Amino acid sequence: MSHLNTRMQQLHDHIKECHARAKELLGASDTQVEAGLELHENLPVCDSFGFTPGALSRYGVERINQAIAEQWQPVEISELALDMRATGLCHDEETFALYREMFRVSGVNATVNTAGVGPALIRALRGTARFQQVCDERPEFWQKAIRAEDARRAFDEGRHAMFFSANNPPAHVGYHDGYDVLTWLETFHRFGYRVMHLTYNRRNLVGDGCTEPGDAGLSDFGHQVVEMMNRFGIMIDTPHSGSQTTLDACEASEAPVAATHTVCRDISGHPRGKTDAQLRAIAETGGFAGMTCIPHFLAERGTIMDLLDHIDRAVNVMGSDHVGIGTDVAFSAPLPLEPELKPIPPGRNRWWALWPEGTRPVDAEVRRESSHGSLSWICWPYFTVGLLMRGYREEQIAKIVGGNILRVLGEVERAAEWAPMPERPA
Repeated sequence: MSHLNTRMQQLHDHIKECHARAKELLGASDTQVEAGLELHENLPVCDSFGFTPGALSRYGVERINQAIAEQWQPVEISELALDMRATGLCHDEETFALYREMFRVSGVNATVNTAGVGPALIRALRGTARFQQVCDERPEFWQKAIRAEDARRAFDEGRHAMFFSANNPPAHVGYHDGYDVLTWLETFHRFGYRVMHLTYNRRNLVGDGCTEPGDAGLSDFGHQVVEMMNRFGIMIDTPHSGSQTTLDACEASEAPVAATHTVCRDISGHPRGKTDAQLRAIAETGGFAGMTCIPHFLAERGTIMDLLDHIDRAVNVMGSDHVGIGTDVAFSAPLPLEPELKPIPPGRNRWWALWPEGTRPVDAEVRRESSHGSLSWICWPYFTVGLLMRGYREEQIAKIVGGNILRVLGEVERAAEWAPMPERPA
């Protein structure tokens, strides 16, 4: 058996495990699964905040192994591994075949991709480079999307659309002074970013993040940032922002506001979630909230059933025109058969310590639900199956799995004053 066939079989075994878990928890019959999968296949599906699947090539493994042998710092090895996993589809046809298969099974046509990993500026620039390479070198698969219509066109052409999203700008480090943030907003717009966080958990120059106990809201400078983002047509994203920062942004913004990957805080109590009041404020701007697949954000031991519960709650509070799915979880292809990847030095998760007791992942099995269970990115078709089983109409499902995020991106684009883009020829 060839290397590709072996890796493809490993991938399908992994997918089968995830799908079986989702089907079992849903209690879905074969008929219900068939109906859901058929609907999912025919819908434009856009992950409102996703990580494109990782796929290491042999070249990628060799690069990482060399860095380990040369005793690079753990953070340097970690960044290199991100580079190699993201760009593996560019290295050889074997890895590209696995990559295509993951997307085929998931049915995902477009993604708001966390290209600008934050909060540091240098990490965002490195992330920009890796995903620009992916779009440049695989144009037959990826369309870098700078407007909503790009995603619809890619769907019609059988390609996939990638919107660049930034965790960091306006960040709290890496600038000469605070007002450099305003300059960098325009720079990131030129890079093609159309979605951007205000804060990332902690306090920055713009406002308070969701783990700040003071919850002071937007600063005066933050109001300037909101105004400038509106003018450039960059969607204001609040998933890591504090309650008051979110409410202030909704009041100040002239364009729809989003929380692309969040949960309903009034269900789970997790600080990364949004209260009903925040969800209503977001909906009143014309925006949307994407429910995330991180298990311990949804419940102590979250599964696909909890994801559907959070979608139900959000729809009841906001209406089906304002809810989406932003998975915020990664999925990876099986490793090359050779060379063997050396153990990567452990880093540290700087965010788990910020979550209150009872809202942290309690063990590896909880985390496994998003890698080998019902909340895996590869289970996207079963999210549609579950929505059908919950009684959602097909037009509502179409909005939740992609239509709402594309609508909001289009409305933010049309509200822009400073970055007009000419009509593209048909």
